[in-house]
Amino acid sequence: MKTVIFDWKRTLYSPEDKDLIDGAVGILSFLKDKGMYLAVVGKGDTDMYDEVDRLGVRDYFSHIAFREGSKDVELFEEVVNKAGPDQTIFIGDRVRSELEVGNTLGCKTIWVRQGKFADEEPENKNQEPTYTVASLLEARSLLGALL
Repeated sequence: MKTVIFDWKRTLYSPEDKDLIDGAVGILSFLKDKGMYLAVVGKGDTDMYDEVDRLGVRDYFSHIAFREGSKDVELFEEVVNKAGPDQTIFIGDRVRSELEVGNTLGCKTIWVRQGKFADEEPENKNQEPTYTVASLLEARSLLGALL
């Protein structure tokens, strides 16, 4: 793996608490120290860029992209094309959103099954994650074994 793409809301950031989710800084630091290209992609406008700055995590990311509306393939393609899908992993909390896009692009996916969408089940084969974890701490351990 060379590239890790994170979803923002409810994967790294809690919009309800306006704070990072437990384990966010730990996994970002771990991956950055491994020399990984990190990207964060999500729904939102300029306010989400402001939150990334306010929370002090901008320097972890080589690529940051927020867009209003749905998360479509185009939003992720630029990042995936840098290293190729076989070298890219998506980490998100929704199988019916960012993980489906990751699978569509041929990447490995990690479902962080926590919070609001923890009970959301895949509706088709393309929504099935490569790996499922219960927290960012567990995702960090998994990535430690994969890298």
